[in-house]
Formats: sequence, structure tokens, C-alpha cells
Amino acid sequence: MSRLVLSTLCLAAALAVLPACGDGGGEPAPPADYTGTWVGEYTVSLQPGVTYVGTLVVTQTGSTITGTLSTTAGRTANVTGTISGSDMTATFTYTDGCAGSASATAQLSADKLTVTGTYQSTDCIGSYSGTFTLTGQ
Repeated sequence: MSRLVLSTLCLAAALAVLPACGDGGGEPAPPADYTGTWVGEYTVSLQPGVTYVGTLVVTQTGSTITGTLSTTAGRTANVTGTISGSDMTATFTYTDGCAGSASATAQLSADKLTVTGTYQSTDCIGSYSGTFTLTGQ
């Protein structure tokens, strides 16, 4: 009988501690707000040491984003994506003469002032990747 009592006490103690683990079963945090204009530098793996400036204009509804990108390299793109917490996943469909597309992942900084991320692109130049850091305007 003492094993049954001990087992019951251990189970009760474990159940009492569980709500302290994780988020307590509450609602997930709402997605970060990426709405606005973001400007900053990005790199291209095919051109080490060279940086370009990009301007990303985003509209967000819930966890979905849409927008446009223009760069000092002459690139333009339509952007679609989703937000989960402070993380963004997006697809860029180039609208300039080089065409192609890119996929990107990024994170909004805790102070909500900077977006940093990486991308993979395939277009008329070939396949390449890079990094970017954008600041809200």
C-alpha cells in the first residue's frame, strides 16, 4: 500500500509542477508587425565584398504580408509571406527584366527596429544567396 501512496504523491507533485513549464497553455503570441518601409544593405554571394541597398515596403494583415522590393542594383519584386512570432518567411517574385524568384527568412529584432535575414535566389544570373539587414523608416 505504501508504494501506491508514494506513486500517487509523486504523480500529484509532477502535475503541480507542469504548468510552470512552457507557456502555461495560453494563447500564442501575436505575430510581430512588419508593416512599413524597411531600408538597408544586402549582400550577393556572387559578388563578395559588394553591398547593395534595398527598400522593402510591407503591408501586413494578421500573419500575412504583401509588398514590393526595389534595389540600387535595379531589381524590383513583388513580395508575399507569412509571419510567425517575430519570424518572417517570404517569397520575392522579380518583376524586372532578369525575372526569377527568391525565398527569404528573417527575424524582427526585439526592439522592433531592425530586420535581419538570409535569402536564396535564382534568376537570369544563376543561383546565389546573401544576407540582409533592414531598418524601419
